[in-house]
Amino acid sequence: MSARRRGLSSSLASCHLLLCGLILCAVSHLEAREEGDACMVKENLPGVCQTSSKCEPRIDKYIKTGKLTVDKVPSCGLGPYEEIVCCPTIDCCEDDKGPETTTIRTIQATPTTRVDVSEQERPAVRACRLFEELQKERQREGQKEALTLHILDGIPVEPGVYPHMAAIAFSNFGTFVYRCGGSLISNRHVLTAAHCFNEDLPVHARLGTVDIEQLGEFYQDIAIKENIAIHPEYVSTSKYNDIAILELVEEPRLSLYISPACLETNLFDPPETAQLFVAGWGTMNQTTRRQSKILLRAPLNTVPLDQCNVSFSQQPNTKRFLKDGVIGSLFCAADRKFKKADACQGDSGGPLILERDIVNNKYSIVGIISSGFGCATKTPGLYTRVASYLGFIEQIVWPNNVV
Repeated sequence: MSARRRGLSSSLASCHLLLCGLILCAVSHLEAREEGDACMVKENLPGVCQTSSKCEPRIDKYIKTGKLTVDKVPSCGLGPYEEIVCCPTIDCCEDDKGPETTTIRTIQATPTTRVDVSEQERPAVRACRLFEELQKERQREGQKEALTLHILDGIPVEPGVYPHMAAIAFSNFGTFVYRCGGSLISNRHVLTAAHCFNEDLPVHARLGTVDIEQLGEFYQDIAIKENIAIHPEYVSTSKYNDIAILELVEEPRLSLYISPACLETNLFDPPETAQLFVAGWGTMNQTTRRQSKILLRAPLNTVPLDQCNVSFSQQPNTKRFLKDGVIGSLFCAADRKFKKADACQGDSGGPLILERDIVNNKYSIVGIISSGFGCATKTPGLYTRVASYLGFIEQIVWPNNVV
């Protein structure tokens, strides 16, 4: 049975260039340019072609405040080491009066509980601040002592460390199997991978437990609505746009063990030294195919897109599933130190987590587990870059900018 595919019509402007010399192909109609060339970010906003690292400080505020969306930042091409983007020559946000809004919307999602928040930031940023403040309040109320973080290389995750984690259940001959993971990102929505629903509809999301069989007192099974929001440009024969949003039938009771996660809003790769973790209930042993019943996490490292393209170009099926190569809406990560940890079957849809403050348990979802060639091979794991789809997510989860 195919999931009902509903989505938001979008005009993604992605520029793709493989290291092997493929012709630059851009929806935004920018010709391939060099660093220093003049360009137009959008109407009445002039720009200059700069490397993404140089442009990041200036364009980051445009994206975080909603003046620009990630998929509307034109690309000038790829330099020897990183992408060259059309960078605004004017600092944000002196001339703009307010964030851009998109009126096209075909998915009727149930808004989450409304609270009064500042309208100057984009919904994902405001929601993140709200979630973190609520978690601090719960800790002050003494629901649980400070969490202990000591999980590495697939060691079980302590309860409450990743309270956003969701195990997605499918019906299987009268019982339930948990084939995919996901991330609670609002009181009502779970972020996951579109390919999880190529053949079947999910039944419920299991929240609030690290053990999906030996359940504790805080777990909740919440039914999932059938109107799955799959990205309108996703196709099952491709690795692009592998993102979906599930809507829960009712809001779970939030606690230190069930709480939405922040979404990463920075378009650019975190440094290779950043603390990234992949988490899920997937395959632990490739020989026996045994899946973990306990939530596990393992550390990974950022793999720059140019290096990732080189790795994937050595795989025979790359052209079939990645006709434009590994593009900016994808993210690559691998265990570069021990070459053992990776996401595997059963982890799909779960999060790639960027730890920002381990002591205070602050983190953001930077990627969605999508695919790779095997598990823990020399080819990096492939993730859907969350920051590239903030517009898609926000219009479904926080319609009309209501948080």
